[in-house]
Amino acid sequence: MTGALLGLLAALLAGCSGQQSGLDATLDAAVKKLFRPRRTPQQYMILAVSDPDPDVRRDAVARVAESKLCNQEWALKGFVAIALLESNSQARCVAIRALGRTSDRRAVETCLKILNYRNYPAAEVRPPDDLCRWDATAVLAGLAETGLPEELRGQVLATLLERLRVDPDRHVRIAAARGLRAFREEAAVRGLVAGLRDRDFAVAYECENSLAWLTGVTHECDPYRWEQWLEANEADIFAGGGTWPEARKPPAEGWWARLKHNTRQFVQWAFPGRKEK
Repeated sequence: MTGALLGLLAALLAGCSGQQSGLDATLDAAVKKLFRPRRTPQQYMILAVSDPDPDVRRDAVARVAESKLCNQEWALKGFVAIALLESNSQARCVAIRALGRTSDRRAVETCLKILNYRNYPAAEVRPPDDLCRWDATAVLAGLAETGLPEELRGQVLATLLERLRVDPDRHVRIAAARGLRAFREEAAVRGLVAGLRDRDFAVAYECENSLAWLTGVTHECDPYRWEQWLEANEADIFAGGGTWPEARKPPAEGWWARLKHNTRQFVQWAFPGRKEK
């Protein structure tokens, strides 16, 4: 019994010693961090493209993106290189979003290259995962709404249509459907009507929203009614475009208003009621 008690006491003392050692190490690291010289955005960019630790690279590129120098030429070149070739998905996405906040045409070109990576050698663009494709598509969608270089509009339209049609990730397809509302072209409308048959209702819902904005009418996610409408209005598809139909007007500001609006839309879609004879 005495031996057991002595063993227990020794274990407790060792644990206390270990906790104190861990506390000392934490305090030491905090003090070193406090008095460490502040790095410049240029120094962070060097870390972002060279440090072996992916967490350090991600943090470094985020610091450059948040700095006042994020629109400098050296920063843009760094964002492009990271967006195309970085192995860490999160760091890569930070660079993609940083490019999206600029007005530089390289943002469009880089996102197109990422989404069409099969057309390029692996040394030029790393195959993107779902998260990278989502961010690249969302950036393209946002840039399509704010303005694209005219010579790139056709390629952006084709890329968004392809993402909506074939991408395995629902978030990518939703972002593509949202981006297509910036194109007053029959190809965009027909691609969105086809998207209404998507297996994921959230994708179909976003397709309906884009169709409603482009045409000024809504058919509540019914592809057959849309096909009939297109056949009857083929010569004047966009006559009422640019205004929301009453049933699709965006909700008022605030999360509660948006929740009520989205819930009402879903219930109307799921339970349409008895059809008139």
